[in-house]
Amino acid sequence: MNELGFAIAKAFGLGTPTAPPASVDGGGSHLMWRLRTTTGEWAVKQLNRSREQWWIDDFETAAAVEESAWSHGIPMPRPVPPALMDLTVAGRRISVQVHEWRAGEPVDTTDPAVQTWIGSTMAAVHALSGPAPPADTALHDAAEWRAWLDDAPPSEADLVLRVRERLPDIARAKDFADRSAAELARSLTPVFTHRDVRPDNMLMTAAGPVLLDWDGAGVEHAEWEAVRSALECSRPAAGREPDRAAFRRILAGYGRELPPVPAAFGGLVRGQLRSGAWLLWRALGHRPVTPAERELSRIHLRDTLTAVHTALARIPEWTTGLPRAGSPPSARPGLSC
Repeated sequence: MNELGFAIAKAFGLGTPTAPPASVDGGGSHLMWRLRTTTGEWAVKQLNRSREQWWIDDFETAAAVEESAWSHGIPMPRPVPPALMDLTVAGRRISVQVHEWRAGEPVDTTDPAVQTWIGSTMAAVHALSGPAPPADTALHDAAEWRAWLDDAPPSEADLVLRVRERLPDIARAKDFADRSAAELARSLTPVFTHRDVRPDNMLMTAAGPVLLDWDGAGVEHAEWEAVRSALECSRPAAGREPDRAAFRRILAGYGRELPPVPAAFGGLVRGQLRSGAWLLWRALGHRPVTPAERELSRIHLRDTLTAVHTALARIPEWTTGLPRAGSPPSARPGLSC
């Protein structure tokens, strides 16, 4: 039997493997396997982690958010403790987390029932959270991006040129995000939440849809996550314009009034800028990544900067699709992180 499967099964108390771990297609961030053992089937994720303290702190917060969501009945795969385990397999140290395997298919986000479920599930997650710290940290400005590019190795000349062309967008996006935060300062609610609600992180099972991949969970503004996720989940395909009816239905399912102003999309742009900076660091070799991961970061960075450009152009139109829904969801027992 495969050494990896035995190591994981022993570490997490999963019984004895009945077959080697099978590779699972997924996102570009982590390796995943399906492991069959004498006690069941398990989804195994090898995290592309950092040993820096900020990463460890963020992961511990994500694990606490996930555990609270599971214990309060949010539809999701059951996490298997411990939340993270370091293993040595074939002389290599890897970091692994395990969940109970949930069989299913990609969700159909064009289904009105699924759209309502997306909104109501976000509302349920947000209602779990007790008082959370402020969700804002300062964004890197265009001058900082320019400094990173100035220090880039000659081998990254093509990447540097493409990113330099986007620096005006980065400057405009930071200004928009900062002004949005100031405009809505009194109406934004920091919560502990999933932070990555999108079609790739949902699965339709025999029991209904479930929300996957909680390892990025943490503090976010509830209103900004709702708008950002509704936009992402109402697109019929990547890069396409959102379907207005789907967008409204998701936010109606969310069930609370949102400000129908461009600043409601401030969280979307803020997230794009944060993601873009992280991808640029990885693409330039400022973070320990493999050559394959570095190349993937270049691809994702290009897509992210294109998304920033699109958002700046389309937010006025998207704003007209914001509905006024009912009252906020009632508070439920809090989550401590």
